[in-house]
Amino acid sequence: MESRLPTNPSASMGRKKTAIVSSFFRHGQWRGIMRYGQEVGWICQRHDHDTLERLENWRPDGVIFQVDEYDEPLLDYIRKCKVSRVGMRAALGIEEETPLVLQDLAEFGRRVARHFVASNYRRICYLGPHSDVTANLGSTHWDGIQQIAREHDLAVETVFPDQRGTWRKVGLEPRRRLTTGWERFWELGPALIRHLVGRGEPVGLFSAFVEPAMELLEMLAEQRVEVPEQIGMVAQTEDALAGLVTKVPLSCLVPDYERQGFEAARLLDRMMAGGKVACDHRQYVSECEFIVRRSSNQIVTSDQLVSHLLEEIRQNSHRLDFTPVALADAAGYSLRSIQLRFRRALQRGVADVIRHYRVQRATEMIRNTDLPLLDVVGECGFSCHHQLERAMKKEYGMTPSTFRRECGKGRPE
Repeated sequence: MESRLPTNPSASMGRKKTAIVSSFFRHGQWRGIMRYGQEVGWICQRHDHDTLERLENWRPDGVIFQVDEYDEPLLDYIRKCKVSRVGMRAALGIEEETPLVLQDLAEFGRRVARHFVASNYRRICYLGPHSDVTANLGSTHWDGIQQIAREHDLAVETVFPDQRGTWRKVGLEPRRRLTTGWERFWELGPALIRHLVGRGEPVGLFSAFVEPAMELLEMLAEQRVEVPEQIGMVAQTEDALAGLVTKVPLSCLVPDYERQGFEAARLLDRMMAGGKVACDHRQYVSECEFIVRRSSNQIVTSDQLVSHLLEEIRQNSHRLDFTPVALADAAGYSLRSIQLRFRRALQRGVADVIRHYRVQRATEMIRNTDLPLLDVVGECGFSCHHQLERAMKKEYGMTPSTFRRECGKGRPE
């Protein structure tokens, strides 16, 4: 089935008018749309429910929308819209008749879950709106997290602030009418912390939004819950700098929102030019940046001896002469005994853990400095460039030079 939405006849008389209709604006998406609009000569205006009357009088030739499911005025406008339209979020009731350009949330969920697996978390919790299931058709954070959890036999759970069951699960009474639930996070947060630490084992928590994650880190500090030893934290955000202002710097996943806006504008331009696009067209943008900081960048375990030895590894792994044998000798144990403890607690050997921390140090230096890669090798405890390259390909799936090219230098940590 092809999209045959009529276009405004006035479009052929001059520059096309494009309306960006949104319940909430992300600057990256706006930049992407503007960048494309500048290339093709569009006239663009942003609108929310407060400017609907002006929008209807303006009569755009095309619409790019991102509408919250609770924003009834904008939902009604999009449903009745008779010009070419492209969504960056599904709108209730027209999911199968509107082309969409969406973030690949499932891939983001898989990436975060793999990160927690590498840090030995056996429990993962997702904090985000249940409405993502309908707003991001076929690709949600939860889809990706569940996939990795099945592969590694992890315990997983969800915390949906917009679902009554979540509030009852943590022992709180929901309001009669729930919206997103975030406005009551000051109440949900402490109850959620008690729920997560009650089982006595570390849990990796991924928040779909950075603001509640930042609030939660403040609450964890107040309640003296150790991060990441008890709760490891990653949040999705538009700007990785947001993670730096918390007491324990927050690991952040940053989707390429500008790319999403650009692709949505390009698809709309194709439709306004008469190109045939399937009504149920789906395009997913999977590019993102993952900034790992202290809130999740630590291997966790409830074994006190292994935890002590992990601290020794963190402090000394950059030394070339630091080996599993040196660790055992310094701790006063046989190598075999600590190997068995590591295998039992972490399902990995001592050498593998030392290599993991060397790679973490190397990626920080590659991302944040312009040091030659050969200097990075020496600063991180690797004996040669080939050893670093092999370790990074195993951990990140890319070589050091590729990592530097894709992640850039000077990014804050």
